[in-house]
Amino acid sequence: MTAAAMSLNPILLAWSSQMDRIELNRQLQHGLERAVRDLRGATNLANDTNDAIRYTLRESGVSNSYILYLYHADDTWPPAFNQTAYQLRKASLTGGINGTFTYGGGDLLMRDVQPPAASDLSVSGSLATLDLTLVRKTDETFRLVEKVKRRN
Repeated sequence: MTAAAMSLNPILLAWSSQMDRIELNRQLQHGLERAVRDLRGATNLANDTNDAIRYTLRESGVSNSYILYLYHADDTWPPAFNQTAYQLRKASLTGGINGTFTYGGGDLLMRDVQPPAASDLSVSGSLATLDLTLVRKTDETFRLVEKVKRRN
């Protein structure tokens, strides 16, 4: 019985690890899809000097401005990016694309995002780049790169 239990243990650990990866991948794709959908529909894109993307969406005939940014509870805006992991968040901007927002506010899109230079949120013309590196359990690294051209 001991030999059987010992031979099953690696299989069970591998299965558990695979299930964790599947759930992580699902969460990452969901967060990335939300960001990409917004950026494709944006009427305006702008770089933020703090490794963030500002954009405007026309929703129900009204223009609303948002920011995609990296957040950590121990930082203030603008972040120094000296933490090991951040959250990718989407927040509403008050006062248009150059307006203000509450750091830590908005929707959580992803967790465990490494800070710049491992991750990058940037805009060049009508092309937004989401280059995100995520770390889970300190030994699993995932990199997501999406270049999004706005259609509006």
